[in-house]
Amino acid sequence: MSDYYEILNLHRSASHEDIKRSFRQLALRHHPDKNRNSEDSRKKFMEVVEAYEILSDDQSRKEYDRTYKYKDFGVNREWTPPADWQQVYSYEHLKKEYDRSHLAGGMWDISDSASGSLWKATLLLFVGLLGLVAFILWIR
Repeated sequence: MSDYYEILNLHRSASHEDIKRSFRQLALRHHPDKNRNSEDSRKKFMEVVEAYEILSDDQSRKEYDRTYKYKDFGVNREWTPPADWQQVYSYEHLKKEYDRSHLAGGMWDISDSASGSLWKATLLLFVGLLGLVAFILWIR
């Protein structure tokens, strides 16, 4: 089991501000977009996110601290986070959640049909502009 305080480079008595500050620094450093989508940076980023999610919530942090103490006494009691992080932060999961909500349109529409419609609208715009240019040149 990973030590979330170690992952965030924090002492166990860290304040909420310390946790937030450390998370921001590490998330920026290990974000896959800043590291050419490297698999190592993605794994490290997910560890940092998981550690932050647990330590930033008072209830989860108390449960984690209580459970982590058993490790010191040789008791093999594994603590598991409350969510499946791969699903929560994946694009496919977001698309499924969005499809269930039955919202449509707008700038946050990430459905496949919206992406197809966006391409069609862009193509229509360029054809219209080309027609306008041709009309202006023909009038001259």
